[in-house]
Amino acid sequence: MNKIHICYLVSSLCNEGPVNVMYNIIQYIDFSKFEVSIITLIPEKKNSRLQEFKQFPIHIYQLAPNTKLSPIKLFQVLKQKVIEINPDELHSHCARSLYLMCFLPKKFKRVYTIHIYPGLQQQIMYGKLKGNIVIALNNFFTKRCDLPIGCAESVGELYKQYKGWNILSIPNGSSLPIWQYNEQEKQTLKKELGLKENIKYFIFIGRFSKEKNPDILVEAFNKITSNNIGIIMLGQGPMWDELNKIKNRNIIMPGFTTRVYDYLKASDYYISASDVEGLANTILESMSVGLPMLLSDIPSHQEVLANIRDTQTGYIINHKNPQDIIHKIEKIINLDSNTIRNCIQNLYLQKYTAQIMSESYQQAYIQLLKQ
Repeated sequence: MNKIHICYLVSSLCNEGPVNVMYNIIQYIDFSKFEVSIITLIPEKKNSRLQEFKQFPIHIYQLAPNTKLSPIKLFQVLKQKVIEINPDELHSHCARSLYLMCFLPKKFKRVYTIHIYPGLQQQIMYGKLKGNIVIALNNFFTKRCDLPIGCAESVGELYKQYKGWNILSIPNGSSLPIWQYNEQEKQTLKKELGLKENIKYFIFIGRFSKEKNPDILVEAFNKITSNNIGIIMLGQGPMWDELNKIKNRNIIMPGFTTRVYDYLKASDYYISASDVEGLANTILESMSVGLPMLLSDIPSHQEVLANIRDTQTGYIINHKNPQDIIHKIEKIINLDSNTIRNCIQNLYLQKYTAQIMSESYQQAYIQLLKQ
């Protein structure tokens, strides 16, 4: 049996959500059935995972390793390379590669992972006018793919509700192992990371940008009167410097770190105030540790909490209202963490591991060729 050749298209291999999803697909792919290539379109950033990808038995082609190419030149080089390697299927993971992919010869089956339903995020990133143009382009090119795939069930539901399209959904998955709770290890990590022993810590992981609402979290935790509640805010972004100036002593802002898993194990609760998310890897990573969750009122967050019906594992917050966040903090700290931990970790193993995600993608690739 000939192997199915999958060629992934992505702007670069930077350490960000879509690339991490792609990495997890490849990490668990059956190389006896699939041949894998990756084509990148722009120079790598400082946080590139290129060397990690090179450890797989795959081919990586960098079309612009040093300098960005003009759109026309980039398409010409891309078309030439795709025809040269002649894959069975192309799989796009970003808007740039989606647009270019749809102009390539139709003999190559086109797969596109939709990492977030196009809407508010594009308006925040580009402004309302330009954002609406980007949204229209995303929808136009997504419709022309042979197999668009939503990164969460809620993404498929949004397309059905607003566009009338039936989109296959394959939830994102994390490759982190289940952490077997150990209080001694937790306290050792807290000491290593400069955290206080007697504080219950919430953890926020993400970019310090408008759509993530880190300012509202800082405002809420600045208002908390208890000295036994704090928050760890991992990440960087345009709002970091200003928020770092106004935070209180129980708000910890380490910036960028490679020790996310250790910070998760040292934490007690996960919190997200995002306006938009597809299915954030950080939620899935927190589930491997079994952290109770405070989540903003958006579809992907509702989806995760709805998957556990018999046990209260967290609460939806009004993420624009600091007082509601404080109220939900007061409620969640009274829940039984041991029971919650077991429920969340069981759901993670059943639905949100990288291996489950990868196997679902592999089946989708096979079915697409059969069609």
